[in-house]
Amino acid sequence: MFRRFALFFAVLAAVALPATSPAWAAIQTNAEHALLMDANTGQVLWQKDGMVPMPPASMSKLMTLELLFQRLKDGRVKLTDTFPVSERAWRTGGSKMFVELGSRIPVEDLIRGIAIQSGNDACVVVAEALGGTVEGFVKMMNNRAKELGLKQSTFVNPDGLPDPPGQLMSALDLAKLARHLI
Repeated sequence: MFRRFALFFAVLAAVALPATSPAWAAIQTNAEHALLMDANTGQVLWQKDGMVPMPPASMSKLMTLELLFQRLKDGRVKLTDTFPVSERAWRTGGSKMFVELGSRIPVEDLIRGIAIQSGNDACVVVAEALGGTVEGFVKMMNNRAKELGLKQSTFVNPDGLPDPPGQLMSALDLAKLARHLI
């Protein structure tokens, strides 16, 4: 449903208001960074500091999900596979899925925990399972960002927590990643 709505809006906007239209200039927002992209073509229709890197917070989880979805797509992981919960994952702060130390969580539940509950703990479980360590997974995130052409993105963790600092993405890169995921 969301995909159809997003595609409809982007197509409607592109038809109703060409990129050269002065109507684009009339868009007002208090947001520091904003970007409107045509979902079909990837053309940027309007932006406000959309190419400037910013801390993406939980939007970083989109890259964590991208790496997991990639493994699901190529068959290296199945929705029924289970990943172990380490002490590091269990202790991860912020928003949680509330994984239990020592348990094994099905991949399908981890996806829900990340996408619905914004579970930082679930992100660490996925990172350790796919990358061996969180640090190994972060290298995978940065490599995948390069493959996808995300030029203003730097990842330092799988969950978007501000510690350690340095995690950055532009609105353009977020839009590209969201478009790729859809």
